[in-house]
Amino acid sequence: MYIAKVIGKVVSIVKHPAYENRTLLLIQPLSVKSELVRTPTIAIDYVGAGEGDTVIVGAGPGVAQEVFGIEDAPIRELVMGIVDRVDITLQEEPQ
Repeated sequence: MYIAKVIGKVVSIVKHPAYENRTLLLIQPLSVKSELVRTPTIAIDYVGAGEGDTVIVGAGPGVAQEVFGIEDAPIRELVMGIVDRVDITLQEEPQ
């Protein structure tokens, strides 16, 4: 699991049946300092997230298959929660 920012919505007229009636979101992973890192990817929304939301993303084989009950689901990443707040205490490096 990791935290990401929703940076957009993906719209497709022709798609795999597993994506029917599902919202596809473009997400970009965040660092612990809330900075955008890595390349954006597509995730299936499970919680009603929208553009600008910070979300929890699960990325494991079979996660979406288990959640949606779809036998052959080519779904790798799933938005599983919307983050209200992140509190991180960073330790200073010794000098």
